[in-house]
Amino acid sequence: MPLETDVHVERVEFKRGPLWDFMCDGETRQVDLEGAIRSGKTTACLWKIIHSCVSHTGIHWLACRYSDAETRTKLKPRLAELCAQAGLAVVWNATEMAYDFPFQDGRRSRIYVFGLKTQDQLTRYAKLRGMTLGGIYVDQAEELPQDVYDELRGRLTQSGVGPAQLILSPNPPSEDHWIAREFPDDNRHRGNAYYRVSLYDNAHNLDADTIAGLEAAYPVGHAKHGPMLLGLRGLNIRGVPVYGPLDARQPESAVFRRAIHERPLELDEGLTLLESIDYGKHHPCVVWAQYTPWAELRVLGGVLGHHLYLKDFIQIVQQYRAKWFPKALETMTCCDPAGSHNNSQGLEENGVSVLRDAGIHASYKQDSNTPTIRLAMIERLASYMTRRSTQGEAFAVDSQRWVRISATAVVKHAFLSDGLEAGYVWDEHEISVGNKTMRRPKKDGWYEHGQNCLEYLEHNFGGVQQTDDYAARHAASVRNRGVGMRDIERIDALRSPSHRRAGRGGY
Repeated sequence: MPLETDVHVERVEFKRGPLWDFMCDGETRQVDLEGAIRSGKTTACLWKIIHSCVSHTGIHWLACRYSDAETRTKLKPRLAELCAQAGLAVVWNATEMAYDFPFQDGRRSRIYVFGLKTQDQLTRYAKLRGMTLGGIYVDQAEELPQDVYDELRGRLTQSGVGPAQLILSPNPPSEDHWIAREFPDDNRHRGNAYYRVSLYDNAHNLDADTIAGLEAAYPVGHAKHGPMLLGLRGLNIRGVPVYGPLDARQPESAVFRRAIHERPLELDEGLTLLESIDYGKHHPCVVWAQYTPWAELRVLGGVLGHHLYLKDFIQIVQQYRAKWFPKALETMTCCDPAGSHNNSQGLEENGVSVLRDAGIHASYKQDSNTPTIRLAMIERLASYMTRRSTQGEAFAVDSQRWVRISATAVVKHAFLSDGLEAGYVWDEHEISVGNKTMRRPKKDGWYEHGQNCLEYLEHNFGGVQQTDDYAARHAASVRNRGVGMRDIERIDALRSPSHRRAGRGGY
């Protein structure tokens, strides 16, 4: 698409595709251009607002990111560079924090350039109020809070200078992000338009080594292949993966490796089916697994709820357990200990009681969510991933039985493998426990739930310990075989806390 006006502007070509469609859309009031890494979305947006300023004399635009520092150091230099390439003698107006275009017909177009974030929540919208704009562009819009976006929409009030337009160019957000709700991929909301651009839509502007390097970093099957190369919504977590490579330059050193740990698995009918439930504020989750006699962990499947109440989710859990594991002879359940307490309003119903009312009697350990226990469980889970047993890899995740369910849709989603590979990351802020600093996983509100289920499984049923429930059932079976009381007392003694502290038990 060429930029051609009465003012001298060099021709800028965009090949037909989503970027072309976006550049040609001058009427839709609110536009979301989501793109993969190196897809050219920021450059396209900046060219579009430059074109608007030249074509619609006197129009005022705001070009920004949420952070003022990022706007000043990244967006502003790129805008100045493109104006120079277009042969436009724009002047920086430090007082107004704007680029002023040359006068035409006694009027001047202008692009304000500043970040939106304020230090004081009481003046959260102070930078915007009082502004009259014909166009707004927000780069890296996934960082923008929704309430600030709502405020921005009220600033498109400049009249007589052409069609008003608000443009967002985020990296592909998660499907739970407010941008995904405002701009659904079926474009069903009138007045809003969603465009998706991939790395390959901009391949003509990139060298082959750049594309090959990105394909090597995010190959087909990688959790970030869709967002990073194809521009698809999904995993967009920043940080060091908990089970990722020890050295980023050596991805083959990752603890969890999808190519060897993810494969089709079947239920072993001779082993207990273990079920772990995390209540999740917005995403309740269940994961099923089995431990084998060869100290292996086989993760057989799971369901992630999307804005579901626990009572509704438990019915789904029971349905999928019956569907996927109809031949399971015995099921043992553990759960998040946070649900074992009555709520702050004094009501007696809690997570454990909801499970109990549904016929699920879950065990839990009160210390499961403490930082030290969580870190210990992560280390134990990682040990499975780095070992081989006589049967093969000591850790395996099924490649099929994973779904995400909302009130309206069921979507196949390998959320556990995605989390193990890239979504479950370390928090950048360390915490102090017993005067010692230690790291902790980040609470992202999405991928953490499947991981917490794994950790509850290991804490309640894994390692070399026996569970109290298993020991009690084993003692009952001994009684049924007619073993003397003295032997029963010896078995019970092995379960005593003092014996375990002395290191003499089988726990």
